Amino acid sequence: MKVPPSPKHPTGPLQLTGKLELRTFYANTKRSFTGIYLVSDIGTFLIRPARQPVTGTNPLQPLLGKMITATGQIKHEVFLAEQLKVVEE
Repeated sequence: MKVPPSPKHPTGPLQLTGKLELRTFYANTKRSFTGIYLVSDIGTFLIRPARQPVTGTNPLQPLLGKMITATGQIKHEVFLAEQLKVVEE
């Protein structure tokens, strides 16, 4: 049986606008680590560029604290950004 997509975790291309923040992923577990999150109206998602390896420095780090609009997909609790632009406040 297939479960319909949740409004918090839609499938397919998605455009989100929100602020980039540094937060702890899997807090209070042995797997916890600090990551860059996109805090948007529909939820808070760990974010990274879609074609960037998981290991290494996240190239979004210089944008922490800024509002952005990103287009991409949510896969396994991570927003994979295909396109990204800074929103001028």
